[in-house]
Formats: sequence, C-alpha cells, structure tokens
Amino acid sequence: MMMFLGGLIFVALLVFLFRAISWNGCAHRGAYQPHLPQPGRSSSGLHALDERYARGEINREEYLQKKQDIQGDLSAFQNRG
Repeated sequence: MMMFLGGLIFVALLVFLFRAISWNGCAHRGAYQPHLPQPGRSSSGLHALDERYARGEINREEYLQKKQDIQGDLSAFQNRG
C-alpha cells in the first residue's frame, strides 16, 4: 500500500512539473501571438460589435462607423500577407 501511494505521489509530481514547465515555457519562447484575422474568417471584433448592436448598446450610426473601421483594419492585415 505504501509503495502504491508513493508511486501515485511521484506520478502526480511529474505531471505537475511537466505542466508548470510547459506553461512557463510558452511565455519565454514568445509563443503568445495576438489574434490576426485571416481571410475568409469572421473577426472576433466584428462579432463583438454585432452583439453590442443587437443588445442596443450602440446605435446604427456607431455600429456602421465601427464596422467600417474594423473592416478597414482587416484589409490592412490581409494586404500584408
């Protein structure tokens, strides 16, 4: 029984160490990359804007202006790559 408990603790420790190292390693390797919209895919910004308009948080004029701003930004990213 004691060997089983010791083995279980050892495995749990290994899992913990592996997750800690891999999680911290992402930050150091520059793995974080901001979400860049891809052609043919909906932007999360447009989705959020649609939701705000649907909830009545912004009026039609604000919605159309912001949508145009976002889509202008999207075309700038699409022209880069």
